[in-house]
Amino acid sequence: MARDLKERHETIVVAVSPPRASSTAFARGLWANPGIAHYAHEPNEATYFAKPNGISCADALRSPMALEALTGTKTGNGLLIKEITFQAGQDFAELAALATGPVIFLVRDPRLTVSSRRNVRRAQGESLDFPLDQTGWTALAEQVRYCATHDVDYRIVDAHDLRSAPSTVLAAVCDRLGLDFEDAQLSWSPRPQLTLSNHRSGPDHFFTRVLASRGIEPPTEAVPPLTDFPAGELRDHVAWALDVHQELLSDPRRIGGSAGKDRCRADCQ
Repeated sequence: MARDLKERHETIVVAVSPPRASSTAFARGLWANPGIAHYAHEPNEATYFAKPNGISCADALRSPMALEALTGTKTGNGLLIKEITFQAGQDFAELAALATGPVIFLVRDPRLTVSSRRNVRRAQGESLDFPLDQTGWTALAEQVRYCATHDVDYRIVDAHDLRSAPSTVLAAVCDRLGLDFEDAQLSWSPRPQLTLSNHRSGPDHFFTRVLASRGIEPPTEAVPPLTDFPAGELRDHVAWALDVHQELLSDPRRIGGSAGKDRCRADCQ
């Protein structure tokens, strides 16, 4: 599989994040790059959720979405793979090995990612409770550690930085990936009818906002206090994830620098 993909795509970008960390907005910013012609959206999703009628990881990678009809003429044949940390699971090492440049980790204040996931589940009529591994933060910490200890190049992109200065951050990301940044990556046409999930159909509240958007939107949402989360395991987990987030903001491999660097500890209570 790896050899076949690398023979077909001169550039393979691997972007991984916890859910609700602006990763699809980041992906849309790369869709318009002339060097990125194909997009594989969360190829491990159907396998993780054990959906027998879903698209397998192998099929998702072999038959990614063609972007030219959505974003215009392409000069390259690059592939963008976007995956969620907990869905990648034990396949992360294999996924990271596909990258022709640094693995990109998208992160966001965990109070925002977890509260956003709960809000989406509420909108979809699902229970607000879910396994803690599905916050994505445990897998994220393990995957960053794997890269650091196995000499796998990676970069950290915080959603606050990306959304505060999209042109600066996307240009820096493209530079690390060997792509030429273009201003066209900063805006796009709404695609509210586009289906991204490999197993869900119909209205999908996970992507309603980003597919209806016209570009990367500034970070105007309020950060909820820890006391907004139910006391017990979830609140403790979010507090732990805040420490992981802070460590990642201090990582020298972070792209975007000062836009959000010290904001976490100032209001973590």
